[in-house]
Amino acid sequence: MKDVKRRMEVFSFWDKAGMERHLEKMAADGWLLDKMSALFWTYRKIEPKKIRFSISYYASISDFEPEPTEEQQEFNEFCVHSGWKLAASSVQMQVFYNENEDPVPIETDPVLELENLHRYAKKTALKTYPLLLLISLLMGVTFIGSIIRDPVYYLASAINLFTGVWFVVAFIYSLSELLGYYLWRRRAKGMAEQGEFLETRGHGWLNWAILVFMILSFALYLMSIGNTGFQVYMIAFVVNMIAVIFIVQAVKEFLKRRKVKAGTNKTIVAVISFAAAFVLMGTTNVFTIYAIKTDMFLDQFAELPFTIGDLTGIDDSGYLKSKDDNDSILLGQLDSSQHPMDNGEGLRLGYSITEVKMPFMYDFTFEKLYEHRITKYSHEAGIRYEESDASVWGATKAYRLTNNGEPENTYFVCYDRYFLQIDAGWELTAKQMGMIGEKINSLVQ
Repeated sequence: MKDVKRRMEVFSFWDKAGMERHLEKMAADGWLLDKMSALFWTYRKIEPKKIRFSISYYASISDFEPEPTEEQQEFNEFCVHSGWKLAASSVQMQVFYNENEDPVPIETDPVLELENLHRYAKKTALKTYPLLLLISLLMGVTFIGSIIRDPVYYLASAINLFTGVWFVVAFIYSLSELLGYYLWRRRAKGMAEQGEFLETRGHGWLNWAILVFMILSFALYLMSIGNTGFQVYMIAFVVNMIAVIFIVQAVKEFLKRRKVKAGTNKTIVAVISFAAAFVLMGTTNVFTIYAIKTDMFLDQFAELPFTIGDLTGIDDSGYLKSKDDNDSILLGQLDSSQHPMDNGEGLRLGYSITEVKMPFMYDFTFEKLYEHRITKYSHEAGIRYEESDASVWGATKAYRLTNNGEPENTYFVCYDRYFLQIDAGWELTAKQMGMIGEKINSLVQ
């Protein structure tokens, strides 16, 4: 059996009582806290027993100090004298344990205990969470506004959907933590004046749910972009970023063990952080160039489903082609256009193919695409869509744009899983419509 266990622990930053209860339960199961980091806590195997824990906060402690301050040493000696031993610490937070049945509490003044916790919070979470709240609010509102304005385009983009949802979740997380803390603190101040410390109750379950959701959403994002260079790119970027964090942390701890002064340590770490970030971006750029040269992004620049040459038989090798291909777990959308070089004389073709990956999204996608096309031409009097023969397209429904009753070469065609919006620079024949239908229906296989 392993003598060491590492667990990812997620608590509200102010949930002192919740962390103490958790550590007591772990000790009762035979695991005593040994080390702490931002997310991972390390436990060592012990005989299961009832152990009391107490968490204290010292806002004056610096993460770059090579040794405990004199004040901190005096406090630790006081705790040892009272039967409390230091289990682990994480910068300003120190965790003590006591094996006595009814130990003397470390903290006896609720007002002082509350203020120590608040000073700790001001140097940590209360510096970063408001900034996270503001950024996530701005980005989240932008994302929601984009969804309202053009839902199909943004729901079909894995990166837009992924980052947008993350910002919304980050807003919920930071808001719940800040509101939870300040509401608790308001009640706690009143009870502290009466000589009682109000027990903390954080949002551990919500934090866990958010963490699991973010991990799963990232995995779904990687799956949605498929086995392409972009997938490798994102994995490499995340791995490189984690490596940079570990390198910076390792350098800081090494300098602390070498008794380097806090100011010097901080300066060296800042320089290494900048250099590591520079190397990360450089590595990412080099990889991108390599991926393009070796066709790792080939899927993104693949040939169009059909071209002017396919439909008309003319030589369109001199035509410019553009393609914007987006995919998410909900929808996929390919936008393409083709026109002569330098916009000279010749035929033009533009179309968009939208794939519905989740059946429940079909009606919603139809309504939004149809509504978007109508809105696009709504400023022009006499413009409307009229239903036309869908059989020539091999489709379920087809609509053609008309201008004061005169048909235009613009169509909206519906298939079982796909929607086609096409603008042709010439009058499409029934044969050409059939060819397009065959191409669309072949995408299902």
